[in-house]
Amino acid sequence: MRLDEYAVHDGTGLACLLTKGEVSPKELGRCVEQAVAAVNPALNAVIELYPDALETLPEVASATPFGGIATLTKDFPIEAGRPAEFGSRLAQGFRAGHDAVYWTRLRTGGLNNIGRTSSSEFGVPAATESPLYGATRNPWNPQRGVAGSSGGAAAAVAAGIVPFAQGSDGGGSIRNPAAFCGLIGLKPSRGRVTGAPNGNAPLLGLATAFMLTRSVRDTATLLDLCHGPDAGDGYEIAPPVGTYLDAIKHRPHGLRIALCTRSWSGVQIDPEVLAATRSAAERFASLGHHVEEASPDFDYPAFLQAQKVIWAADAAAHMPAMARHMNRSVEEALGTSVYALYRWGLAISGAQLIEALAVYDRVTRQVGRFLAGNDLLLTPTSAMLPEPIGTFNPNRAGIDVEGVFNDLAPKETFTALFNATGQPAISLPVGRSRDGLPIGIQLVARFGREDLLLATARQIEEDVESGPGVWGQGRPVIHAGNF
Repeated sequence: MRLDEYAVHDGTGLACLLTKGEVSPKELGRCVEQAVAAVNPALNAVIELYPDALETLPEVASATPFGGIATLTKDFPIEAGRPAEFGSRLAQGFRAGHDAVYWTRLRTGGLNNIGRTSSSEFGVPAATESPLYGATRNPWNPQRGVAGSSGGAAAAVAAGIVPFAQGSDGGGSIRNPAAFCGLIGLKPSRGRVTGAPNGNAPLLGLATAFMLTRSVRDTATLLDLCHGPDAGDGYEIAPPVGTYLDAIKHRPHGLRIALCTRSWSGVQIDPEVLAATRSAAERFASLGHHVEEASPDFDYPAFLQAQKVIWAADAAAHMPAMARHMNRSVEEALGTSVYALYRWGLAISGAQLIEALAVYDRVTRQVGRFLAGNDLLLTPTSAMLPEPIGTFNPNRAGIDVEGVFNDLAPKETFTALFNATGQPAISLPVGRSRDGLPIGIQLVARFGREDLLLATARQIEEDVESGPGVWGQGRPVIHAGNF
């Protein structure tokens, strides 16, 4: 298979070719190798490929939904024995001790992990410019960033290296890179994708793992493969009525969609982002949905303070253990942003943490009541367009906790809330700036309603997919299909 032929397919398309015997998993692995060689020097998205994984790719497709497709995982602990360095000098050389349960399900469904992608340090900064591996660049304009923390995954998928890639989201870390790179990025409901064997959901319930994709059908199939609890989980989310792949075959009618373009943080929304969001609202209205401007009412400063406490307490709890394991100094090995968060976390009391969780509970109730009166909430994903590399340098001297969260604000104004409240949220690639940069919009549904999110996303996808590229956007400047 030629590289330009490979790069136009989503995962479902490649799986069809595998089923027909027109290509083999090993041949797809060679395509990934060629794509990395062609575009990664300009992007710095893929940290490494695993020679042993490439060598053992089969010559015959497996009888699974994805048949043996090669893909990439984030620089976090996902697959037993693989490097998981969190983009940090502190964790350099660390390896995952066990498989994530959801990843074993994806592997059973036909995915082969053949390498890892870059991340911001420990997933904290919203810019994938890590002290260990440097800056990852945007395929649409290599002078621009890819947000964070799943930035390498987003760049790799957008550039045609793989049809989809694994990421994780604790405040917008799947959705913002998807928006910056013109992809689909779903953050499932809390508990939909288990965090086992460690716990239901990392970061005190804020974080979840999933995939960045180019098509709604891939998103639906991947969620079908990996959702559901693991034995020993402390709680279990209600399962979907049917499959997500079946759900996207149904066209929603007359949905009540709340449009929110009020910046909860006060950060100014870029006019082009605002225009793209309003354009998306008009598209929903043209499809027969009822769109009205409305916003959930909650105390954003209190919510933000609670987020700072929870993130910092988590850093204070986990960084010393990593330092001991790797026999390194936290002070010497951490980048300045993560170190500032860690140091601030050392002074947090148990009472402060309990108070922060209580704030989250109140906000969750408020957002839940708002969504009880609306089927979906429509917002921008990020308040800004992809910024020039270095704009939010996470490793600059003198940054404190306030600076860390000020850097995050333009990207997390609309996303982090739903990590706190647990509702599913998806970023969709609906717009382009005058300079050709992708713009994403976010849809949020009631808790557990990924089926409605995906069905609505598919409804929009059908309206735009006749053009070239993902959702008719065309092809990025740096793309494997150009070689």
